[in-house]
Amino acid sequence: MRRLLTLLAVAAAVVVAVAVLAHRTRGPPADLVWTSGPEVATLDPAKMTALNDHRVAAALFEGLTVLDPVDLKPRPGVAYRWDISDDRKAYTFHLRPDARWSDGRPVTAADFAWSWQRVLDPKTAADYAYMLYPIRGAKAYFEAAVKDPAKADFSTVGIRVQGPRQLTVELEEPTAYFLDLAAFGTYLPVRRSVLERCGDRWTFPPNIISNGAYHLVDWEFRSRMRWQKNPYYWNAANVALERIEVRVFEHAGTALLAYETGAVDLTTVVPSLARQPLLAARDAGKRTDVFHGEDLGTYFYRFNCTRKPLTDVRVRRALALAISRGPIIERATRGGERPATALVPPGMAGYPAVPGLPEDVQEARRLLAEAGHAGGKGIGELSILVNRGLGHVPVAEMIQQQWSERLGLDVRIEQVEWKVFLDMTQKLDYQIARAGWYGDYVDPNTFLDMFVTGGGNNETGWSNAQYDALIEEAARETDPTKRTAVLTRAERLLLREVPIVPIYVYTTTMLVRPGLQGVTPNLLNRIDFGRLRWGRRDAEAEPRQVPVRTP
Repeated sequence: MRRLLTLLAVAAAVVVAVAVLAHRTRGPPADLVWTSGPEVATLDPAKMTALNDHRVAAALFEGLTVLDPVDLKPRPGVAYRWDISDDRKAYTFHLRPDARWSDGRPVTAADFAWSWQRVLDPKTAADYAYMLYPIRGAKAYFEAAVKDPAKADFSTVGIRVQGPRQLTVELEEPTAYFLDLAAFGTYLPVRRSVLERCGDRWTFPPNIISNGAYHLVDWEFRSRMRWQKNPYYWNAANVALERIEVRVFEHAGTALLAYETGAVDLTTVVPSLARQPLLAARDAGKRTDVFHGEDLGTYFYRFNCTRKPLTDVRVRRALALAISRGPIIERATRGGERPATALVPPGMAGYPAVPGLPEDVQEARRLLAEAGHAGGKGIGELSILVNRGLGHVPVAEMIQQQWSERLGLDVRIEQVEWKVFLDMTQKLDYQIARAGWYGDYVDPNTFLDMFVTGGGNNETGWSNAQYDALIEEAARETDPTKRTAVLTRAERLLLREVPIVPIYVYTTTMLVRPGLQGVTPNLLNRIDFGRLRWGRRDAEAEPRQVPVRTP
């Protein structure tokens, strides 16, 4: 009874809060209100690392190519066509004459060249700078700029502006997924004049200028964003929704209640306790608004390999082998996830499953004893760092219990806000931290290349020269079979050294208001907001609601 009353009180409070927020909305009502949970960390494409940030950026900015949400194949974006040299090492992009920024000015080849140069400038501190390394000379330029910016010469980089609407990109080696990269957030263009005039405030209204289907007109931090259709967008005639509002909810349960009460039309976050009832209702034909599927993404834990006792690979391996993934999925995540013992998830055509880090408690105890820590002796308290909300604490609690019962370890859980979490992991200010990675493109390299020495998204302090050499060898290899073999060796090495421990393959459960068309579940968890439109949106189209438990 006490739990029921608590849930009812929480629900009532949320409904009231949502009503207040709706009343405070300025301007005309939005055609679509959606949420993906917490606030974005940044709207600067050069500095983005989080999935949610990239999802928002894809609505506000557009690259030379875009990924089709149905088949995830690259299709024309700002570039309406491109030519590829016979050796597949040079791409010439032809930009649309009608590609415009949200203030009506043309988007030019020079805009892309300057934006990419900015990513490669160490002062930008772009964690994803390495995404440009397939471009000839990009890595050498970045490394030279780190040592002595005055001596770094950008003309040595294979980016050639051939005119206002023609850009040639020369690669170090043929890169099968380069057109996919051209659609990625780090490759998006930004307006030089705006950045130079507004500095760090350039991403906030009214300063921000973008070139996508929408532009940002209002941003109430940790509350909402409002997007307006970009009238200068080259494909504006086919963008159906005039206004979109993004609501911020720090907790998945709040997002669910906002959807259930009609305050939002689309939510990409659903609390773990609600997933099974929602999926059961869908399977029973009682709800038509529940979308669910497996993602190209892996949930894992990072180990800080620079801090004792995690400097010892035997300790890291012992912790990994002592994890039982089945109970975590059954009791904590509850989303039908697949246990992951390796980093690269299924979905990569031609890439074999690599034997990883299975559950083996006896071996874990043996390794811990060999390292001088039998029964947890001498290790002291370990800390698991998680960001608040979105179901990370229940997973951490189960791993905390498993490590305590199986290895005799004292483990605490440290919860911080999202931006604090990002800062702490980037600075290696943690022992063990939860992590997750969605593929940026459909290729094993998107998972494996982030753990090279000094990689912007490594965040483990782990460095291995052999691993670095394998990733470089894979980048040079043009034979698909040989390249796959090299990447497989790299993943085996990664799992042997254990800077990370994979836990499960992500799934996504979304709630989509009946009548909203264009939401297509896909492995990369992408939404093309420019394709969304309303069909039937009446009482007959509404789902039959069933009670769901919320945290």
